[in-house]
Amino acid sequence: MGDGSLSQEEIDALLQGADDLGTAIETPPAQAAPAQAPAAAGLSDDKKSELQSIAQEVGESMGVTLSTVTAKTVDIKDPQVDVLDVEALQPQLEGKLVQITADYTEGISGKHSFIITEEAAKQIASLMMAQEEGDLTDMSLSALTEGFSQMSGAALNTIEDKIGGPVKTATLNAQILDDAGGLDTPDGSFVRIRYALATDGKSSFIDEVIDIETAQSMTGGAMGMMDVAAEPPPSTGQGLPAEDLFQQVTAQPSAPQSSVGVQSVQFAPLTRGGQSEGTGNIGLLMDVSMQLTVELGRTKMLIKDILGMGEGTIVELDKLAGEPVDLLVNGKLIAKGEVVVIDENFGVRVTDIISPMERISNLE
Repeated sequence: MGDGSLSQEEIDALLQGADDLGTAIETPPAQAAPAQAPAAAGLSDDKKSELQSIAQEVGESMGVTLSTVTAKTVDIKDPQVDVLDVEALQPQLEGKLVQITADYTEGISGKHSFIITEEAAKQIASLMMAQEEGDLTDMSLSALTEGFSQMSGAALNTIEDKIGGPVKTATLNAQILDDAGGLDTPDGSFVRIRYALATDGKSSFIDEVIDIETAQSMTGGAMGMMDVAAEPPPSTGQGLPAEDLFQQVTAQPSAPQSSVGVQSVQFAPLTRGGQSEGTGNIGLLMDVSMQLTVELGRTKMLIKDILGMGEGTIVELDKLAGEPVDLLVNGKLIAKGEVVVIDENFGVRVTDIISPMERISNLE
C-alpha cells in the first residue's frame, strides 16, 4: 500500500514469522549428562594399568618356578585386575575352595592371599607330589603350600625389582573352605587379580587378593622408580657457549688438582633379603640329585656287642618315644618330623625346618 500502512495479509505474515522464530530458539529442557564409569575406587586408571603390568611379570615368574619345581609345563598368565568387595567376589567362586594366606609384612604391608578351586588345588598338589590326583589330605595340603611358597618367592623377587627394596610375607597358611562364605578378605573394597592357570591339559584360575592400600604402595613404588629413571642427568656444561662455559667453570670453588673428579663410593645399606632370597637362579640346581635320610636315632656299641647281635636283639637308641625324627640331606640336618603311615608305607610329616643359622653351625 502506498500510504505506508500494512495490509492484513502482511500483518499475519509478520506474526507467523515471530512464532517460527520463538519456536526455533526455544531452549530444550536440560538433560543429565550420561553417567560415566568411575575409576576404580581407591585405584586410579594409571595405577590399575601399572598393577596389571606387574601382575603379568609376576604370573610369568610363578609359572616358570612351578614348571621348574615339578618338571611339568605350567602357564600362569593373562592377569585381569578388578576392584570389588566380598559380596561381588563370592558369586564368582563355586564349590570348595582353598585359600593360601600370605600377608605382606615388610617393604609393603597388608592382607594378601591366593584363592583357588578344589580342582586346581588337587592339580597343583599332584604336580608337587609327582603322583595322581587324589583327595585333599594333610600331606597334599602341605605340598600345595610348598608349591605356593616357591611361587610366592619368585613373585617377591619380581616385586622387589619393581619397587626397589626388599619385600617379605608371613609364613604361608593353606585352609580348605566349604564355600566362598568362609573367605578371609580385606574389609571393604580390595583388588582381585585373576590369573589363568593351565597345566597338564587342564585349565583353571588363581585369584590373588590384595587390599587397596597395599596395591597403591606396590604401584606407587614402581611408578616412582620410572619417574626417577626419566629424570635427565645433571648438566655437565656440554653444549654451552664458550663464554657461558668459562663462567660456569670459574664460578666453581678452586680445589686441589688431586681431588678433581674424585668422589667417595656410595654403597646401598645392607639389608636382609625377603622370603625369596637366593631363588633367582635356583632353577639351575633343580635336577641335582641329593640323598635324603630319615634318622630314627643313634647309639654307640662295643664291637663284641655288635658281633653278638642276632634275631630278636633289641638296640636302644638315643631318642625318646614320641620325639621327632631327623631329616638329613647329604648327611646334614635340615628338618625334623614325625613318622606316619601312608597306604602301608612309612612316611615323614615335616614339623620343623632348621633355620639357616643352625644349618651353618652344623657345618662347623
